[in-house]
Amino acid sequence: MNVHDPLGLPGAPLETHRELMALLAAQGEGPATLYLISDGQAERDAARYAALVTWGDEAVVTVPAYGPAYGPAGAKALAELVAWTQARGWPVRETVLNPSDLVRVLAEPDAEEVARLTAASNPSDPRLYGARPQSEA
Repeated sequence: MNVHDPLGLPGAPLETHRELMALLAAQGEGPATLYLISDGQAERDAARYAALVTWGDEAVVTVPAYGPAYGPAGAKALAELVAWTQARGWPVRETVLNPSDLVRVLAEPDAEEVARLTAASNPSDPRLYGARPQSEA
């Protein structure tokens, strides 16, 4: 698997979101999966997320910059990302890591780490992130 260098600036949702969306738009249409990677599941109103997107034999991961932990811009970027992927019929999955693993894994992801993240993921409801499922859109 070809794992792209991590995208974005930690804690900068607008810049990170723009970089990720530009890369995804350049990839064209086709099936993919969005994995949201968090360091906690219990407090979603203060959660921080990184995004991992896989398509074909490619993967890209962002630094943690999505979610309410990064203020209204982070919450909005998360909702927009999930809505965008839902509009394309991509599944949304979530993986929860402890905080130290989150930093380590996202700093220099490789194919083995990506395989572990995807294997440890669970299906997730897009409404948890401020987006409606495609069937309700």
